[in-house]
Amino acid sequence: MSVPLANRNEKVPLKVWTLIIVIYLIPPLFEVIERGTQDIDDILWFLYLIPTSILSFVKGIKSGWIGNGIGIFIFLTSEWLKPNHVENHEIVALIEIIIINVLITILIGILLRKNRNKQEMIEESEARYKSLIEISPDLIAVHSDDILLYLNKTGMDLLGISEFKNDIKLRSFLIGHFNSGYNGEEIGGGKPVQIQIQSRSGQKYEMEYISSPILFNGKDARLVIARNITERKQMEQALKESEERYKNLIEKALVGVFLIQHGKLVYVNQWITKIFGLVEDDLLGTKFFEYIHDMDRDRIISNFQKLINGQSGTLIDEIQITGKNGTERNVELQAAISTMNGSSAILGMAIDVTEKKKAKADLEYIAYHDPLLGLLNMNYLNHYLTKEYNALKTHGIPVSLLFFNLDRFKLINDSYGHHIGDKLLKNVSNRLLNSTKYIGKVIQAGGDEFILYLKNMDQKQAEVFAESLLKTFSEPFYIEDLEIRIAASIGITNIEKEDTLEDSIQKASAALHFAKEFGRNQYQVYSTEFKKIADRRLQLEQGLRKALEQEELELYYQPKIDLIHYKVTGMEALIRWKNSTLGMVSPAEFIPIAEETGMIVPIGKWILETACRHNSELIRDGYQPKLVCVNISSKQFLQNDFVGMIETILKEYGLPPEYLNLEITEGIAIYNVQNAIMKMNELKQLGVSISLDDFGTGYSSLSYIKSLPIDFLKIDRAFINSMFENKEDVAIIDSIISLAHSLNLKVVAEGVEDEQQLRVLEEMNCDEIQGYYFAKPMPSAKFKQFLEENKEKASSVSNE
Repeated sequence: MSVPLANRNEKVPLKVWTLIIVIYLIPPLFEVIERGTQDIDDILWFLYLIPTSILSFVKGIKSGWIGNGIGIFIFLTSEWLKPNHVENHEIVALIEIIIINVLITILIGILLRKNRNKQEMIEESEARYKSLIEISPDLIAVHSDDILLYLNKTGMDLLGISEFKNDIKLRSFLIGHFNSGYNGEEIGGGKPVQIQIQSRSGQKYEMEYISSPILFNGKDARLVIARNITERKQMEQALKESEERYKNLIEKALVGVFLIQHGKLVYVNQWITKIFGLVEDDLLGTKFFEYIHDMDRDRIISNFQKLINGQSGTLIDEIQITGKNGTERNVELQAAISTMNGSSAILGMAIDVTEKKKAKADLEYIAYHDPLLGLLNMNYLNHYLTKEYNALKTHGIPVSLLFFNLDRFKLINDSYGHHIGDKLLKNVSNRLLNSTKYIGKVIQAGGDEFILYLKNMDQKQAEVFAESLLKTFSEPFYIEDLEIRIAASIGITNIEKEDTLEDSIQKASAALHFAKEFGRNQYQVYSTEFKKIADRRLQLEQGLRKALEQEELELYYQPKIDLIHYKVTGMEALIRWKNSTLGMVSPAEFIPIAEETGMIVPIGKWILETACRHNSELIRDGYQPKLVCVNISSKQFLQNDFVGMIETILKEYGLPPEYLNLEITEGIAIYNVQNAIMKMNELKQLGVSISLDDFGTGYSSLSYIKSLPIDFLKIDRAFINSMFENKEDVAIIDSIISLAHSLNLKVVAEGVEDEQQLRVLEEMNCDEIQGYYFAKPMPSAKFKQFLEENKEKASSVSNE
C-alpha cells in the first residue's frame, strides 16, 4: 500500500519540527560566532528555503506560506539586531529568498496537488478492487510457499476461518491427490483445474481452481481464484442421472419413440426397430412416410404439416405400417412438435396394437357371431343392424325381415342325436347363406331359428324369395350317410315407418307362429289380425296364470253310457274356464296355451284332485260307483313323480283306484314306449284303469297296441262325425272295435250326436258311447241331477 505525500489531517512529526528549527537557527548562529564571510552568509540565508519546502511537502501549500513567513521574520529579526541593521545587499537577499520561497511553494503545491489526485485515484481504485475482492463469490487468496498471505471474506466463510493469521497453510484444506502431491507449486500449470477442498467444519466442496504469479508486498507470491462449483456439479450429476434415466426409460420403454426432422428419422429406440422389423442403422436417415400404408399416408403427411405450421398441438391417430418383408402392423401413433439442434422436429410415440386389434376383432367376432354356426347373432342385429335399419327407414328404402324356423327339428335331435342335429344346423346355415348372398344377412336367433335381413326388398319380392327358399329346403340333406328331409316355416314382415327393428322382428315372429299354426312348411306375411290373435293369446296366458288362485276353473262332467245296459258307467272330467274379463273361454283355446307355457302341469293336478274329490263325494252320497275319466297331458305323464302323485291324490280324497280312469293319447304312449309301459304297469298295480284317447288320429301302429297295458280304446270323434259320408271311416271304426275286442279291450266312441250313429255303433258291438245324444258336459251339481233322472230313462230305454 502507498503512503500519501501530504495529508492535512496528519500532524507534523516532532522530528520534522526539530529539523526545521535547527535549519532556521544555523544562519543566526553563524552570525553570532562571526565565522562566515559575506558570501557564506548569503549562502546560509538560503537555508531558510529548506523549512518552507519541508512544510509545504509535509503539510501543504498553506503551511509553506507559514514557513516562508517564519523565515522572513527570523531573517529580518536577526538583521535588525545587528549594529548596522539591514543593508542593501541583505534586502536583495531577502527579496531573492522570498521569491525563491514563493516559487518553491507554488511548485511544490502543484506537484503535491497532482500527486494527491493521483494518490486519491489510486486509493479509490484500491478501495474499489478491495471491495470487489471482498464481496466476490469466488475464493480469492494470495499464498507464498503454501502460507496464506491474504484470504477474502468468501474464502474465510468457505474454509470456516473466523480470524486470519499468517500461519495458515493452503495444503491443509486440499483433499485427495492434490493434498498428497502438493508442494506449494502451481496446481494445473496455470490452467483451470477442478479440485476438492474441505473446510474446518468438515464440509467438502468441489472447486474450479486457477492460480497465477504476482508480487505481493514486494515478494513473489501466487494469486489463487477458486470458484465453488459444488452445486453446479450436483446439478450436472443430477442432470446426467436424469438424462440417463430418461434415456433408459426411452430405450427400454414398451412403446416406440422416434424423432423426425425434415421428413427423415433421426432417432429411434429399440421398440421402433422391433415394430418395423429393421435395425437402427437401416431406419435412421430413411423417410418415415415410406413405411406408412397408402390408405393412411396422405392423411398423416397432412397432419404432420399442421403440427409444423402450428395449426395443431398434438396428433393422435391409428395407422398401418409396412415393415421388413412386407409385414403389416397396426400402430397407434401420437406426435407433437419439438426441436433438435435449433430446428423444428416431430417427436412421436408408436404403440404396436396389432395383437390388441386382432384380439379385439376376435372378441368382437365372438360377441357378434354364433359359436356353433359362425353366423351373426342377435347382438350384431341389436348393435349394428338397428342403426342401419333406422337409416334405411328414414330414406324410405324397403327392408324385409324373414323369421325362418325348421319344422319338427326336435325330432331330428331325439332320433339321430344332437351331433347330427348340430351338423344339420350347419348345413341349414350354409344353405341360407348361399340363398341370401349379395341380398341380405342371416342372423342366428337361437336354436333352429334364423332371421333373414333383406335390404332393398319389398313385400312381393320377399314372398317370391320365401317361396324359392321353401323349395330349396325341400331338397334333402346328406349327413353321415343319412338322408334327412326337413321342412321350414317362414314369417314375413316389411319395414314400417312407425316400427322399430324390434317391432318388425316381433311381427315376423308372429307371422312365423301362424305359419306353423296353419300347417307348417309355408310362409305367412304379417297381418294386423295376427296381432289381435297374439294379444288375445297373451291375455289368455296372463289370465290363465291367475285362474287357479282366483278359482276361475271349474270341472264339467260328460257321462259315458254302456250300450248293453244303457247305464251311466262313468263320466269324463272336462275343464272349463270362466274369466271375469274374458268370459267363458273354450278349452280348445286355452289348453294349447297351458301346454305351451307349462301351466298344464299344475292345472292337470288340480283336475285330478277335483275329479277324485267329486267322485268320492258321489260314492259317499250313495250314488252307484262310476269311473271318472281324466285326460292326462304329455307333460304330466312325463313327470318323474307322476305315479306317486296319483297314489297320493287317491289316498287324500279316499277314492278307490278302480274308479279312476286316466286317458292318454297315442303320442304319449309312443314317445318313449318302454317308459310309458313301465308307468302304465305301475298305475295298473295301483288299480287305476287306462284309456288310449283319440285312437286312429296319431302315428301308432295297430300292431304295438297289444304291448300297452290299457283297458279302453276311445275312437276319435272325427271318425264318428264322418261315418256316413266316408265308407272308409265305417270300415276303420269296425276294424278298431274288432281289434280291441280281440285284445280284450273295451271301446268307447266319442262325439255320438244322433240315434243313427248310435244304432250303427250298437251293430258293431261298441261297448260305450259318449256325446251330445245323451248329454252335454255339465257342472257337478247338474251331473248329480242327471244321474237321478237317468235312473228312470235308462230303465225305460232298456224296456223298449
